[in-house]
Amino acid sequence: MGKRRSRLTVDTSRNGTSVSLRHSIVNRTRLHQTVLFLVLSTALLAATDPAGLVPTVREVIDGDTIVLRDGRKVRYLGINAPEHGQPYAREATNFNRRVVSGVPVRLEFDQAREDRHGRLLAYVYVMKCEVQGAGCGEEALVSEQLLAEGLAHVFFMPPNIRYVERFLQVQERAKTAKKGMWNAVRGPLKITRIEPTGNAEEEKGASEEFVRIANVSDQSLDVSGYSIADRDGHRYDFPSAQLRPGYVLTLVTGEGKDRRDHAGPVTLYWNRRAGVWNDRGDTAYLRDPKGVVVDRFEYRVRTRRKGLHLGD
Repeated sequence: MGKRRSRLTVDTSRNGTSVSLRHSIVNRTRLHQTVLFLVLSTALLAATDPAGLVPTVREVIDGDTIVLRDGRKVRYLGINAPEHGQPYAREATNFNRRVVSGVPVRLEFDQAREDRHGRLLAYVYVMKCEVQGAGCGEEALVSEQLLAEGLAHVFFMPPNIRYVERFLQVQERAKTAKKGMWNAVRGPLKITRIEPTGNAEEEKGASEEFVRIANVSDQSLDVSGYSIADRDGHRYDFPSAQLRPGYVLTLVTGEGKDRRDHAGPVTLYWNRRAGVWNDRGDTAYLRDPKGVVVDRFEYRVRTRRKGLHLGD
């Protein structure tokens, strides 16, 4: 053993340059391993909840809302899936359930972390081989998967707009392939929610009643000339207002001053004292400037069950 150590000493002294190179390679390898460990550790910390546990999905409410095992609700950012009772709502919910139920998830937050309902607002990732388009060991962004299948549309609420361009591109590919809802949705506008508080005969609730409409195209749109009406013929003609792709327009039945921010969502007021949308069920017809119906939204009382996400 002593002789072998002696020869090794002599050999290394004769090849000092080679040994130095070997040492340099070893050091760089160790540095890369250290950096990788730090990156993975940081990612794991980001994925954990305050209790130090990786969040796991306990329940899927619908296509864009889940409940974690600690009871916190999470609303997916950047998309909106159909409400319960609307076309493709069941498909979106089932797809979401297959992807996230019972599995650990990583939450990525944007600027605002909670909405007015106390729900977390996040981009939700899963690491699962079964997710279409994601290899084993790769993360998949659930919102993106729903968009790709045509089971949700882009839905941006500032300041949470991190993936605007990315999501719009995914949606356009789904539309071209006529995936999911794009077999039926004409666009470029789509009614995403109606919140009734009474009906046309009741002198109450107009200030709290609204319709929400999204621009589901990839271009900004002037809504001038569009109109919306209920099944009893109450009609509102939209004034000029620019609506960016993926952004929403809220039409409040009651009185107020229009807000037309070209950089964000639009709020318009019908300026009625009485409600329009019947809380016992109604149908909305959205028409383009030529009078063609581009979207029809029907709701019933039994589809608006308490506690369900209603499309915020």
